[in-house]
Amino acid sequence: GSRADIGLPGVQLELVQKIYGLGKPLVVVLMNGRPLTIEWIDKHIPAVVESWFLGTQTGNAVADVLFGDFNPCGKLPVSFPRFVGQIPVNYNHKSTGRPYNPEEKFTSRYIDYPNSPLYPFGYGLSYTNFKYSNLKLDKLKINKNENIKAAIDVTNTGKVSGNEVVQLYIRDLVASITRPVKELKGFQKIELKPGETRKIEFTITPDMLSFLDINLKKTIEPGEFNVMIGGSSEELLKASFEIVK
Repeated sequence: GSRADIGLPGVQLELVQKIYGLGKPLVVVLMNGRPLTIEWIDKHIPAVVESWFLGTQTGNAVADVLFGDFNPCGKLPVSFPRFVGQIPVNYNHKSTGRPYNPEEKFTSRYIDYPNSPLYPFGYGLSYTNFKYSNLKLDKLKINKNENIKAAIDVTNTGKVSGNEVVQLYIRDLVASITRPVKELKGFQKIELKPGETRKIEFTITPDMLSFLDINLKKTIEPGEFNVMIGGSSEELLKASFEIVK
């Protein structure tokens, strides 16, 4: 029993708009089981709390977030589309013959909406901000049986302590089977005090670089790979390495 319209049901959006018209401070709390199209809310409401469908302690948990007793740190496990016509909208989609370029007309694009989701996979705000810098790999060339380490500095640039989920994505640029534009391969949840910087390391193993070939056998092929680390699937720093024969 799913709805075809994934906007707010009934008169709920009208209620939000009426309350917004009063000029009072306003936060929208969403209680839903799948992504919704909330572009008007995103443009007009200063804060949105995604609570999903929780249990008997929902009220207490939401109140702790709204009153600042808990600093939220959740990240979206799905992408939120701007409009229903974008569905399916996946962070790990395959590339196309004419990859999207907002500067060029004749690429894979919508004529009335941006290609990007409203909120991408892995996205999530808190009461502080985090800065990523100095992404480095310990090797630029490896064989298919070697590990490679990626390190990045994460800084809490805000005024309160907070948790951040540091996300690792990898892209195989050329393979015998079409590969996604990025794949989540790891993540670490860290807590940083205001002004604190910490170096985060990921070990990229051969298993992270493998895929099923045309014969459904796990394989690792030589070529160039992109390593991307950041706070969501869209806000990423990038470095590259090569697997040699």
